[in-house]
Amino acid sequence: MASAQERSQTLPEMPDWAPWLQAGLTAMLAVLFVVMVGKMRQQSSSIRALQERVQGLENSRALERTSGLEEQLRTTVQRLQVVERSNARLQALSSDNKLLNDQLRQLRSTGTKLAPADELPPLLPPVKP
Repeated sequence: MASAQERSQTLPEMPDWAPWLQAGLTAMLAVLFVVMVGKMRQQSSSIRALQERVQGLENSRALERTSGLEEQLRTTVQRLQVVERSNARLQALSSDNKLLNDQLRQLRSTGTKLAPADELPPLLPPVKP
């Protein structure tokens, strides 16, 4: 192994400007590091803003879809209500028809003679829902 004295004799002496060069390079690296950290923060902020915009657009589309589905549901409920009302009317008419048929049968079975103006054609059979 070479001693410290031998090594100092083999290494050339550094010029006077070398420490200034080292300080300049160190300062430049520090400035580059600070600039890179600033750029990363700026990009992070931009990415966050874009994510918020995307989330807003997704929420808007989901709201539009929900509104459309609500409108379809409202229309379906209205149609169902119309069908239920029609069914109730149909059942009422059917029961009236059955009652009238029963009364007509009862009148015929008692032998009561109807006046020609009172004779009606036979009623249709009741409609079953």
